[in-house]
Amino acid sequence: MPDYNSTTVKHALDANAGLDHADAVWELLAARIDLLVAAWEQGTGPPALGDFAPADPPNVRRLALCELAKIDMEYRFAQGFAWKVEDYLRHFPDLAAGGQLPCDLIYEEYHLRRKSGEAVAASEYLTRFPVQADELRRLLDSPSMDRTTSLFVPVVSAGLEVGETIDDFDLLTQLGKGAFATVYLARQRSLQRLVALKASADAGSEPQTLAQLDHPHIVRVYDQRLVPDRDLRLLYMQYVPGGTLQDVIRRAKDAPPAERNGHVVLKAVDAALDKAGQGPPSDSSARQSVRNCSWPQVVCRLGQQLGSALDYAHRRGVLHRDLKPANVLMTAEGSPRLADFNISFCSKLDGASPAAYFGGSLAYMSPEQLEACSPQFERQPDSLDGRSDVYALGVVLWELLTGNRPFADEPLEAGWGATVEAMVARRQRGIDAGMLKTLPADLPPGLVDVLVDCLAPDAEQRPATAAEAAARLRLCQHPDAQRLLDGPNRGWRGAAQRFCVLAVVLIALVFNGVAAPINYFYNTKLVPDSPYAKKLFWFIQGVTNGIAFPVGVAVLVMMCWPVQRALWGVKGAKGLKSGKGKEEDLWRLRALRLGHLTAVLGIVEWLLAGFSYPLAMYLAGVRLGPAEAIHFVISLALCGLIAATYPFFAITFLGVRAFYVGLLPGAAPGAADADQLTRLARYTWRYLVLAATVPMLAIVLLVLLGGLLGGTQDRLPLFVLSAGSLVGFGLIFYLARAIQADIQTLQWIVNPPSNAETSESDSFILPR
Repeated sequence: MPDYNSTTVKHALDANAGLDHADAVWELLAARIDLLVAAWEQGTGPPALGDFAPADPPNVRRLALCELAKIDMEYRFAQGFAWKVEDYLRHFPDLAAGGQLPCDLIYEEYHLRRKSGEAVAASEYLTRFPVQADELRRLLDSPSMDRTTSLFVPVVSAGLEVGETIDDFDLLTQLGKGAFATVYLARQRSLQRLVALKASADAGSEPQTLAQLDHPHIVRVYDQRLVPDRDLRLLYMQYVPGGTLQDVIRRAKDAPPAERNGHVVLKAVDAALDKAGQGPPSDSSARQSVRNCSWPQVVCRLGQQLGSALDYAHRRGVLHRDLKPANVLMTAEGSPRLADFNISFCSKLDGASPAAYFGGSLAYMSPEQLEACSPQFERQPDSLDGRSDVYALGVVLWELLTGNRPFADEPLEAGWGATVEAMVARRQRGIDAGMLKTLPADLPPGLVDVLVDCLAPDAEQRPATAAEAAARLRLCQHPDAQRLLDGPNRGWRGAAQRFCVLAVVLIALVFNGVAAPINYFYNTKLVPDSPYAKKLFWFIQGVTNGIAFPVGVAVLVMMCWPVQRALWGVKGAKGLKSGKGKEEDLWRLRALRLGHLTAVLGIVEWLLAGFSYPLAMYLAGVRLGPAEAIHFVISLALCGLIAATYPFFAITFLGVRAFYVGLLPGAAPGAADADQLTRLARYTWRYLVLAATVPMLAIVLLVLLGGLLGGTQDRLPLFVLSAGSLVGFGLIFYLARAIQADIQTLQWIVNPPSNAETSESDSFILPR
């Protein structure tokens, strides 16, 4: 018998012990149970249970005795050597703490008696154990009373040995061993290819579950073979030779924090490849991309890919329920593959039950999953949804980032019930401030928030879907995108969103209102020098502006109002149904066009005024020469072009950074968004060229027209306007650069990268 009573195990129960020691205790208990099962399977009668329990520390021994007794009790009931819990207490008095047996051990006897077909009443146990009656009543009245409380499930070894051949497969080496199966590297003879062969008992629905999944970050299952004479199922799947994410975490923990980067991932992968007798691929752009990542970028990248895989599975009715680093395989390219759906639940399989093969790894479970897998709590497995997997993803990513899980003081109590209760209580308190302080200081914006949100005790406070978590992790890889989308409802952007219509109207009025009097004072020099003509021109100008400005404001309000309502989050109005209607997409895209629409409206009104002035004066009896009439039209057109460029840049800047971004969270941007952003980028450069050339063009035309008019007109107002436009070009250039940068960032957001590692699930809905 190996000596497990080492100082390492004693240290594992120390309140300050690290996770490695806690994990060592779990491995110790699993190994002890495997030994007990092997002894029972030899068929020589009941083994001496005390030989398998560690001598100390006391609560490790008590926990081990409790779990060993459950396995022993099951074999005894099956083989006619039944013991009751009092028999175990008589042989092992230290099973009782304070004179009380663990309630989960008492429950296990009740469960096994019912399972064997015996008619047993709950009242019997309330009488036998009156001190624990209240807790037992809760357990025995639970609708989950047909579920075992055993913390460890014996491994299915199936008696297979490396080197033998079974069915179509030569077993080359053992890759891993878990609670439900053993995985081998095997050669499939018929196709002469290497596969990962998973040997397990012929039970469960994993083949049917995995057969539905075809995603670049989920291990591809080929098929299954049944071996009836050995009650075996052989599931053969894609061989992923780069080790597991657990190997990456171990290597990262050994590296100084300053040296953790993408190289660590590739070193872990290459070590696994070397062990498998393979070399890394050459000229790999994917590996180069991983190599160039900082460690936070590695975490975001892998988290995004795993979130994408989980979302793909969830949308097909499949929950994983056992996400942990050991179940994430790594390819030679440094890309993750989600594996081991052995305890997953698929809602679309006939006869599938969430309780069937329910389990998982305690350290990565959400509080609700811990409750669902223990009869002590009323929660049922079918109450879980994808947010439980999102929680596990948060634990995995925290461990990848820091080397430690977020709950560093995982309790190891002296019994299943106490252990689960303590873990649930710990998780329901959330991440404490001390753990947050252990995070690196140089994390990209948003990463801490998404990790904390994934680990929220209340599932309602977590990302609603794995796709949302993946979207946020993707944004963390692009600081500019994160900053653009971070808090768009606060500060000046929030004010602009709340008063969208007012902001657009004021910008248009300010620039057109400045240009109008300048143009008026300039054109008065073109009007014949008579009191009637001067009064007539003043009257026509007043009427024109009195019509043009209200009409322009009304049109602007109509253009902006749907965007304003969408920004206010008005529900129930036509086309504004929380991201699901085509109309809401239209208003989001309208926000990008507001600057251009405002500019076009302004130019049209200025051109109409340019023709209406000389025409109205002609109809009123004031004759203007051809040069004066042309001068009217050209001067107003030039003023209109100058007055239109400023509103375009100012309103487009707001439209992109405040209005569109404010409508983006919760939406599903697609091809229409990408097309509109591309079109807006072209418009921005065209308006910039216009802003640079129009003032110079105005000067040239005014000089030429001045020659036709004999040089008598006062060109000072338009020269001032032209000079002001040239000075203002600096502001326009700044806005144009900012708009272009925002457009490039938004194009990155709405256009998922097109490479071999994307899938339909990468088309995500941005988080609210």
